[in-house]
Amino acid sequence: MTPIARHHFGADARHHPSLRSRLATAAVRELVRPVLRRVPISPLALRAGALVDAGARLLPVRAAVRVEPVRGAGVRGAVVRADGVAAGFGAGALLYFHGGGFVAGGLHTHRRFAAELSAAAGVPVVQVRYRYLPQATVPESVHDCLAAYRWLLEQGATAESVVFAGDSAGGFLALSTAIAAATAQLPAPAAVVALSPWLDLDLTAKLAHRNAATEAYLPTAAFPRIAELGCTRDGRVDLSLSPVAGALAGLPPTLLAACDDEFLRLDSEVMAARLAAAGVPCELHLWYGQIHAFPVVFPYLPESRELTAEIARFARDHIHPAAATTAA
Repeated sequence: MTPIARHHFGADARHHPSLRSRLATAAVRELVRPVLRRVPISPLALRAGALVDAGARLLPVRAAVRVEPVRGAGVRGAVVRADGVAAGFGAGALLYFHGGGFVAGGLHTHRRFAAELSAAAGVPVVQVRYRYLPQATVPESVHDCLAAYRWLLEQGATAESVVFAGDSAGGFLALSTAIAAATAQLPAPAAVVALSPWLDLDLTAKLAHRNAATEAYLPTAAFPRIAELGCTRDGRVDLSLSPVAGALAGLPPTLLAACDDEFLRLDSEVMAARLAAAGVPCELHLWYGQIHAFPVVFPYLPESRELTAEIARFARDHIHPAAATTAA
């Protein structure tokens, strides 16, 4: 069995959460959580989810970046290059699938994090604008993400220099797309990164876990409805669509990160164990005193920058051989 490297950060390890982090978490608990838990998963709310990305255009991006639109057959997105990152994909790329519970999010909600990732890793970040509810089911979202991977390979990137990454629902897509690539007989990416990922459509254990009560802001009651709307087959939620239920042997090295008291922590722990059992190298990073997908929500916190640096280190470790081969 491949050992799992577990890295525990935060309140009961190297340091307590920073003051800025504690203030940000408190603000989310007191101001955001009550609002999100009152939003119904209704047709009107689903249609309004796309507006979240439009509003995120106002969020300032601190890193100097160049943004190039991606437009191809069935592919939408953007290439984000931090200052100093070369054109093209010869040195590698991160293919990023945004979170948002399959009902919201987009290029602008994640632009700040994409900029930080590009600057830290020294490679472009390709943001994928996949379809989601109510426009598309989860399998159709995976189809869009796989099309984006094909597009990236067609642009000259080598599979060995591409890292899949995503947060929350995007973490689901990162691993599902890696599994789908194998099914489609495409080469595996160099690595996968999943932050606070939703990986198991079976919600029984999570809803019974203590973290269902300690979750800082996600509306846990919405998960069954999203699974029903996005993953139903023959009248019931198809649990086989869960990444934890997929064919994991042969997947590339994977980094999973979750917070100690978030609702989705259990998914990362289950996936880490199953990856290890399948012989896939895996790192599980558990963070204390933070919130779900905190590097995306608050990319400029000290803890967010630290995790971003870990992701960049992981990416560089796995794309370097391909970059060296390309350069040769």
